Amino acid sequence: MARSSSNGDSDDTIRSRSKRAREDERYFNFDDLIGAEEEEEEEDPNNEPQVHEQQEGSHVVVITDPELFDCPICYEPLTIPVYQCEQNGHIACSSCRTKINNKCPSCSRFIGFNRCRAIEKALESITTSCQNLQYGCKKSLTFDKKGPHQKACVYSPCSCPLLYCNFVSSAKQVYRHFTSSHEISAATLFKFNNSFPILLNAGSNFRVLQEKNDGTLFILKNHYVEGLGNVVTISCIQPVFMSGFFYELATKAKKDSLRLQSFTRSTPSRQVIDDGPPKTGLLLIPCDFITSDGQLKMDICIWPKLSSILRN
Repeated sequence: MARSSSNGDSDDTIRSRSKRAREDERYFNFDDLIGAEEEEEEEDPNNEPQVHEQQEGSHVVVITDPELFDCPICYEPLTIPVYQCEQNGHIACSSCRTKINNKCPSCSRFIGFNRCRAIEKALESITTSCQNLQYGCKKSLTFDKKGPHQKACVYSPCSCPLLYCNFVSSAKQVYRHFTSSHEISAATLFKFNNSFPILLNAGSNFRVLQEKNDGTLFILKNHYVEGLGNVVTISCIQPVFMSGFFYELATKAKKDSLRLQSFTRSTPSRQVIDDGPPKTGLLLIPCDFITSDGQLKMDICIWPKLSSILRN
């Protein structure tokens, strides 16, 4: 049964959050959780018996509610410390306890510094695989480390930048997929440290750029601003927490020239940057820089990350 929230969230909001949870059952190593009881699994007569490897002294527990160890207020994975209200034991993560001014949203009772040691013990005892296991992450971690790991996992899903393609995997796998599954004309190939020319129709929304050696994918995003010109920026297809690449973008018109030096934004999907013009790291190209046949002529140079660091 979906959980209800007392902070005013609508049923649609709660249902959309629930969709994020994995529907399959998750198996955990449960070493010494207080109050744990062993139960014999009933063998399904229609299926082969499942065998789960266990470390000596450990137990296998099936948890069918993927949200069991999520904060009931922010819906993020719980981390230690975990606090509870003094009368009814409703829990809250340390971040939410401050945001709700120490008032339990479930019963309006005071939430002070009373720790829920049983939940904390569970978080320290349970080991689980990363949610990005299907994308290549083989790391096992205790549940209290799950949240921080997910925010920095290099196997976080990214998607192919072509809208008609639904391929989703880690960034490196997306790079390999793009090279092997799409025509060479789908992207402009370049090499790090080398300036290359780009001719882009002023009405086009984007151009895919791909580095020849390691296959890294970039998006040259173009957004027309009425009365001003075209806003151009470059993003890299990779998890949002990863650092950007230093780049230089230049354009000329008659005796005038414009130049931008910036770092690429990190985005796991081209759709993420389709909403509107960026507010930082952009080059505004005036209308009079557009050629007579409606083209934007630019020169671009992108440096690999090590060179970017040394350059600064």
